[in-house]
Amino acid sequence: MKLLVVEDDPLIGPAVKAVLENAGYTVVGPLRDANKAARVGARENPDLALVDVNLAGGENGLTLARRLWEENRVPSLLMTGFDHHAEEAREFAMGLLRKPVMPDALVDAVGTLAEILGGLRPSSVPSALELFHSSIASVTAASLAGPRVRSA
Repeated sequence: MKLLVVEDDPLIGPAVKAVLENAGYTVVGPLRDANKAARVGARENPDLALVDVNLAGGENGLTLARRLWEENRVPSLLMTGFDHHAEEAREFAMGLLRKPVMPDALVDAVGTLAEILGGLRPSSVPSALELFHSSIASVTAASLAGPRVRSA
């Protein structure tokens, strides 16, 4: 499974990458810039993007997650350390992971979403993960309909 990591914190981004690579995932990033992340997401066609909600320079991870979904059908897992309810993200993101997150919980959250993307009912849902059920249905339907098609 290929993951795109978008995290502006210079300590958290590489740590997330290391944890996920140690768990056997292919990781693109971490990227700190939303526009670059959108371009890389279109080129690399990841299975899932892990996107920090509040990016440096006032960039918005929610806007990036929406763009990744609408333009390339790349689903996202939003990550945040703030009390963010992400109501507006329920239509295009699979869920929200609250930071700080322990490495095992990060791997478990990605594993849960991998099961869902594979058309399976997740064996468990980590307590740090808030699933957005409405978007899971649309993401699953899109993934079962066939391969993602990149926009021009």
